[in-house]
Amino acid sequence: MSKEQWWVIAPESGFAFEQRANGDLVVFERSGTEEHVLHGYEWMHRTDQGDIKVHGEGPPPFGVWQTC
Repeated sequence: MSKEQWWVIAPESGFAFEQRANGDLVVFERSGTEEHVLHGYEWMHRTDQGDIKVHGEGPPPFGVWQTC
């Protein structure tokens, strides 16, 4: 059984993560060809580097994520 952890998108993944004005948490490919709304994840901003972290039992299924 997985422990809940905080995850941050890896810079080399080609994906980015943002919260949209409507409240959706979205992972999108920087080239603009793909985007996915995340459901069931809690999020917060990292203060040290300005990245956004998400909280869940595992990483989101899109993009490359690392634990932090």
